[in-house]
Amino acid sequence: MTFLHRFMTSNRFQLIFFILVLIAGSYLASVRYFIKDKSDFASFTDVDIDHVKTSVILADVRTVEIDKREAKVELRIYLADELTLNHKADTPKEDLRLISYSSNEEFLFKAKQPIRKVLITLPLLGTITDYPFDTFQTTLGLGFFRNVSDLETEGIPLVLNMKSPITRYKLEFFEKQVEDYWTDRRTGNVDRLIQVARTTSNQFVSMFIMISMFCLGIIILLITARILLYKKEVHYYELILISVLLVALPSLRNSQPGIPGFAVLSDYLSFFWALGLTTVSLIVLIIHWHFFKEKTESE
Repeated sequence: MTFLHRFMTSNRFQLIFFILVLIAGSYLASVRYFIKDKSDFASFTDVDIDHVKTSVILADVRTVEIDKREAKVELRIYLADELTLNHKADTPKEDLRLISYSSNEEFLFKAKQPIRKVLITLPLLGTITDYPFDTFQTTLGLGFFRNVSDLETEGIPLVLNMKSPITRYKLEFFEKQVEDYWTDRRTGNVDRLIQVARTTSNQFVSMFIMISMFCLGIIILLITARILLYKKEVHYYELILISVLLVALPSLRNSQPGIPGFAVLSDYLSFFWALGLTTVSLIVLIIHWHFFKEKTESE
């Protein structure tokens, strides 16, 4: 009992206990963030105009490609009953026209033909060098019209609902400020702001790897300082270990989820520092080992 009490009150046990609690806490936090991000789907439900049935466009953000700076959005159109043929929500009784102002595309829907799904590509604006805290924005602007004459069109009242089943990125939908909210919808024009960011779980994993790399660099620096201050002998396995770590650091850096090329924010916060400290320490230890070996042989 005395030995057990002495061990539990020792600094070694407290250090081991702290490390175990830190590992367990990090594990539980990563799992919690992953489950939360997986179930947190972005959605935006518009309101009906004057509480009457209007045409509805359901926009699904299918893919987000940060490297290409683009997002693909799938549009499904459900027509108001007065525009349908035989009360079929996907079949117009007259020619209709959909304009995507954001992607500069125009789609013509022929009368008496079912409307297929429409896929548009939106450009993303943002700074990827802020990884893992980078955010991007794009605008989904649509216009829905029918022909009154050969030269005149009429806007179709429109409701735009949005959702995103993507779990890799966090998406948020916002209303774009317009001069007259209701007039825009009555004339068939709607705008949405789409904001894209990294999920909390991705940011957590990235931060964990960044802290790990920085700590590795500090540890190597402390080992080097101890050897130099106390004039310790440098062993082969120490040089091999640091060399292996130097080679492994880029792979550890690239294990961050969705990380782009070099020279992003996370590199300046951890990777470059860890790489620099490890490289300098290895060079210093090789020089110290060389002169220490010559001095030992001469004696």
